[in-house]
Amino acid sequence: MKTIIKGTGSHLPERIIENSYFLDRQFMDANGVVNPKPAEEIIEKLEAITGIKSRRYIPEKGDSVPLMVEASKNAISDAGIDKNQIDGIIVAHNAGNMLEGTLGFHTVPNMAALLKNKLEISNHECFAYDLLFGCPGWLQGIIQAHQAIQMGDATNVLVVGIEVASRLLDPHDLDSMILADGCGAAIISASETDNSGIVSYATYSHAQEDVSCIYLSGSYNKELKNPTLFKMNGKDVYKYATVWVPKVIKKALDKAGLDASDVDMFLFHQANGKMLHAFANNLAQMYNIEGLSFEGKIPTTIEFTGNTSVATIPTMLDLIRKSELANYNIKEGMKVVMASVGAGMHCNAIVYQF
Repeated sequence: MKTIIKGTGSHLPERIIENSYFLDRQFMDANGVVNPKPAEEIIEKLEAITGIKSRRYIPEKGDSVPLMVEASKNAISDAGIDKNQIDGIIVAHNAGNMLEGTLGFHTVPNMAALLKNKLEISNHECFAYDLLFGCPGWLQGIIQAHQAIQMGDATNVLVVGIEVASRLLDPHDLDSMILADGCGAAIISASETDNSGIVSYATYSHAQEDVSCIYLSGSYNKELKNPTLFKMNGKDVYKYATVWVPKVIKKALDKAGLDASDVDMFLFHQANGKMLHAFANNLAQMYNIEGLSFEGKIPTTIEFTGNTSVATIPTMLDLIRKSELANYNIKEGMKVVMASVGAGMHCNAIVYQF
C-alpha cells in the first residue's frame, strides 16, 4: 500500500502588502526604545536578508475560515474525489481562528471542525482534529495521515496548513514584516497501483532551552495591551534551523537509502533567503558535494508570499504542481524532499517520489 498526494490546493489572500506599507512604522526594541534608524533603511536591510518584497494579508473584516475553505475545495477538486470520501481532516495552524475585532485567538470549536462544517461533510466517521506543531505542522499532518492510511484507518485524508499571522503582529517589532497569511492543502490517499508516494520521513522535537525561541507576548510598545503577539529570537532560531534541518533531512534520506545527490528538488520552509542558502550549503557539506543549485532544484516563494509559516510548503507544492511557479516543474519519477522547522523547536522532513 502506497501513500500518495492525490491532489493539492492553495489560496493566498488578494490583499497584497508591499514593503512600503511599513514606511510609517516606529520600530522599537524589547525595552521599548525607539530604533533611531529611518524606517526606509530598516526595511531595505530586512529585504536584503530575507528576500521578502511583498506578502498577503486577509481582509480586515472576517475570520480565518474562508481561507482554509477555498484551499481545501481546490485540493478536493484536484484530487477528483467526493468530499464525503474523505475519512479524516487534519488542520495544522499556530493560533486557531482569528475572529474580527477580538484580541487573541480562538480554538473552540477547533479549526478542523469548522472546516468540516463549511465543506458540509456529513460522514460522521471522518475525524477532524487540529495539530499544533509550529511551522512543521503541515508536514507532521502528512506523516500522521500516512500512518492512518498504513494502519487501514483511512483511505483519503485532507491535510491543511493555515496561517493568519497578520492579526498576531506587533507593529513596533521589525519581525512583523516577515510573517504573512496563506493556506495550503492536500488530499493524502491510499494507492495499491501507484509507484509514487511517501518513501520515508523523520521528525525531531528538542523543546529544551530552545523552547522560548518563538513565543507569544505583548507589544514592545508598552501602551498596547494585546498579550498575544508574535515574538522571535531570530539569531537562536537561525542557529537551530541551520544545524538541525540538514540533520533531519539526512535522517529521512538514510531511512530511504538515499543521499542528497539523489534528490531532484528540495521544498524548504521559507523563513528567509539567507537561511535557505545555509540549508543548502550545510547539507552539501554533509554529503561532500559541491553545492545545491537554486536553479531548478530549490524553489523560493518568500519574495512574494512572505513567511506563511505552516502554510508555506503546501502552498509552494501546489504552485509547482500547477505550473504557477516560474522555472519549476515536478515530473513523474522525481524524488522531492520537503523539510520544515519552527516553534518548539521542532523540525521534520519527508522524502516523496512523484
